Amino acid sequence: MDESSKPRPLFIYGTLRARPLLAWALTGDATNTEPISALARPAKVRGHARYTVRSRDYPAVVKKDGHEVDGDLLVLETKSMRKKLDDFEGEIYTPTSVDVVLEDGSVVEADMYVWAGDQDALSDEPWELDTFVKERLEDWLDLFEGMEMIGDDED
Repeated sequence: MDESSKPRPLFIYGTLRARPLLAWALTGDATNTEPISALARPAKVRGHARYTVRSRDYPAVVKKDGHEVDGDLLVLETKSMRKKLDDFEGEIYTPTSVDVVLEDGSVVEADMYVWAGDQDALSDEPWELDTFVKERLEDWLDLFEGMEMIGDDED
């Protein structure tokens, strides 16, 4: 595939790090985790902090010096995959260019969904992926069962 037809890499830090949810968002099948996992690499972004959105199961990231956010760098195969994730995240997040640090110390420029909502909606409560997976992921998957993500499967 021509590099110019690929979307920019994307740093994810919240609910989409749960592989079944990411698989559902990209393929419509929450069990299709193996090929989806191959697209992700552990990484972090400095100069930002993650907060829980009040009364919600998901987090938000905002710019904040002296902090860093752990997550995954996604190297998506098609622009339609990126559109599906943009649609999933909605307008409350703005794709923003950031420098992503991989485990080997190398830096990759990528997009990250940064909170565009009201700062008062953010709690100081930490958001943890493990807690989301244990306590809420099944409810999310049940909610999405039978739904389809918008977007063509071809570019």
